[in-house]
Order: sequence, then C-alpha cells, then structure tokens
Amino acid sequence: MTRVMVRHEPSTTQPDEDGWACSPFTGLAGEPLGDADLRRWPFGIGAVETRDGVTFFHSRHPDGFTPDDLRRTPADGRRYELVDGTIVVSPSPGYAHQLAVAHLLTLLVGAQTEAARALPAPFDVTLATGRVLQPDIVVLAHPKAKIPLLVVEVLSRFGRSYDRRDKFDEYETAGIPSYWIVDPDVPAVFVFELTKGRYEQVAYAEGPATCAVDRPFPLSFSPADLLA
Repeated sequence: MTRVMVRHEPSTTQPDEDGWACSPFTGLAGEPLGDADLRRWPFGIGAVETRDGVTFFHSRHPDGFTPDDLRRTPADGRRYELVDGTIVVSPSPGYAHQLAVAHLLTLLVGAQTEAARALPAPFDVTLATGRVLQPDIVVLAHPKAKIPLLVVEVLSRFGRSYDRRDKFDEYETAGIPSYWIVDPDVPAVFVFELTKGRYEQVAYAEGPATCAVDRPFPLSFSPADLLA
C-alpha cells in the first residue's frame, strides 16, 4: 500500500540540525514512521511517500536532497539512503534478517581471496551523484574500490519491493557485477549476475539445497544454514 503526504507550506527557516540529531523520530525503530514523525522532518519537503513500510522524503528543491542532508539524519537504528535526491528511511531489521546477515557475512569472510573484503551495513555505497545506498553486505575488491563486486540484500518484514525493484535497478545501472537477494521467510537465495549491462538470475536455492557461486569468489552454502 502506498500513501503520499504533500506538504504545501514552504520551508522558511533553517532546520535546527544539532537539535534534530539529538531528537530523532519517535516510536519503535523497527516499525514504519507514523504520521506525527512524517511531519517532524525538519528539511524542506515537497511530498512524503510511504510504500511497504519504507518512507520516501522528496525535497521541495528541484535538485533534491544532498549527501550533506543524508549525513544530518539521526542515528536512531533506522536505515537512511539517498536515491535520486530522495531520502529513503527503512525500519530497522528483525531477528531473522540479522541472523542471516551474520551467518552469510561469516561465510563470505571465510571465503574471501586476495584483497577482497566483505563488510556489513552500515556502509555507504555511493553509486552516483544523489545516490547513496546501504546494502546489508558488500564485497569490495580493495579498500578504495568505488563499485562493489557484490551487494547482498536480506529481505525484511518491510521494504521487500524496495529491495526487489528499486535497489535491483540501482545496482544494475551502477554496474555492480553480482547481486544476491536472501529471503529468510522461505528461506531462499536468488543470485543475479550482470550480463551485457542487465542482471540475469544465474542461481536459486531454497531450504537445505546448496547454492554454489563462483563470483566474487567460490562459495557454497544453503539458505537453511543462514537461519540455523
């Protein structure tokens, strides 16, 4: 379900950035933002869209929000990302999500080769001007690499369509070689690899079945093991 709230009044004062950082959104970090929180956003808003529990803050400014605006968001356990000048706020993940991330990260760290390193969120991946995303796991070829070799998103209770469609398109456009989507509810893993500029699904495994990959380095695991 999508809800859109339009703020008609212009922003006439500068936000109290220090005060905002000390007084973040209320409510549980693991739940979608409520209407009262949507109205508390201190930066100039053109519209607020809520889709599948994820909130999209659209700027009144034609150039949209900036990475500087993103850096001023509160450290309240939610995930803040920037997509085409829109700040995207996702609820904090739950138990199954974090368990899958922890187990998969351990497997990736154990398999990494040469200078490649696997890192968990929060870790900003700047894809282009106005695009800063935080995948659940990234694998970088070296510390100064701009584009990851692999990004992994583990689906949560909220924002499943955001990971499956919006982020899929962003990662594909950015030219990230491999994208994995893990669904803890099944459990299952979808493996996509970039071929001629488009993602193609090259592997799928469910439950105890083995998922074997060669990129970014050889690794075999089962989705069920990620939830054990």
